[in-house]
Amino acid sequence: MRKTLLALSLAAAAVPAFAAQPLSIGTSVQGQLQATDRSSDRGGRSHDYTLRLAEGQLVAVTVKSTDFDPVVIVFKPDGDLLGENDDREDGSTNSLLVVTAPEAGDYTVRVNSLPMGEGHLGAYTLRASVIADD
Repeated sequence: MRKTLLALSLAAAAVPAFAAQPLSIGTSVQGQLQATDRSSDRGGRSHDYTLRLAEGQLVAVTVKSTDFDPVVIVFKPDGDLLGENDDREDGSTNSLLVVTAPEAGDYTVRVNSLPMGEGHLGAYTLRASVIADD
């Protein structure tokens, strides 16, 4: 039993960690999804960011890319899904998600690419903007 637990612990330690980068309100982040990045749930690639929000803040999160079709996902501090958006309503493939923070804490913002042939890698711009903080 101990050997099994030790083997599992060593195997887990060998898996590379994908640390979330900080995302500040009002600041644009330039990112680049590469073939070596973590696989997304849908077969593309993904990056995670940490966004600190106050309870009740209304925030718009946008992801724009001319290289791939981005999806933005926001998770609550406990890891539960808060919201997700693939395409904006203006007909573009860019993503726009508006969420209200149900509690204060660190939220995870995930940028995913949809796998469309070779078109799931490349540059993107991520931005979170406060619409209201009451």
